[in-house]
Amino acid sequence: GASGACLCKGAPVAFGDAKGTMEYTASGVGDEGSGSVAFNNHCAPQPRSDLLAMKNPTCDLRNYSGGQIACHHMWSLLDADQSIPWTDQPLEYSLKFRFWVEDYDETYHTMLRRVTWGIASPVEYDVPKCAEGVMGCSMENGTWIHSIHGTFSGEGHLAAAHFHCHAPTCLSMQMYRCPVGTKVCNATTGTLLCEERPRYGHGEDDFGEPGYILQPPCLWGSSDFGLEAPPSVEGYVLGAVKTSNASYGHHGEMAWQQMHIFDKHISENYV
Repeated sequence: GASGACLCKGAPVAFGDAKGTMEYTASGVGDEGSGSVAFNNHCAPQPRSDLLAMKNPTCDLRNYSGGQIACHHMWSLLDADQSIPWTDQPLEYSLKFRFWVEDYDETYHTMLRRVTWGIASPVEYDVPKCAEGVMGCSMENGTWIHSIHGTFSGEGHLAAAHFHCHAPTCLSMQMYRCPVGTKVCNATTGTLLCEERPRYGHGEDDFGEPGYILQPPCLWGSSDFGLEAPPSVEGYVLGAVKTSNASYGHHGEMAWQQMHIFDKHISENYV
């Protein structure tokens, strides 16, 4: 006799728990993209991050509408009925770097290790086009600002903080240190450790041409160089706040603290 299969409806998958892959489908002539990529974003609940409470699209594959995961070699992010423009006009951009180098001195220099403390998914997220009633949105001096917050545990002593975010949306990132046991670490409950804001080129020095953007890091080290001593965050509660211009929506924004730290018990020397 005939055999069959039972299609059983499972429990609904909660927002933020949907996983899977994105498959690239070439749209036509000139489209050389191919392949697939796993969706591995994960948004932690508050107070670790605000994104789940905001139902930010970057938290869930079913809502994901663009960003870092969708950007890969030869992938064209267009509708199926759109042709790829400018195939003979590759986009060009310029980067400028400045390096400071000195010989290694084992009696002075301290080896650092890198840690990251993202407050998004954990790296990327969508900045919404703000309006009245949108969570995280506020009007400041005629401009819509979107803010997200995160609370997490620290480790080691800080030597450098590089807060990764994108132009032109990124306005600022701050990080605070709070006492052990603090539930939500922010400007009210903690002490400011670092604040970073983009600086726009003004044409007044060799590395400040108009059109370039710099986001200076926070650095700690020897007082010989005018630096504050590296603060300990071992065992402390830390909090971060990221603000963005939300006059327009933006995919793939980031709120990612890229830190260089060291453990005091390894070396008494400061960088």
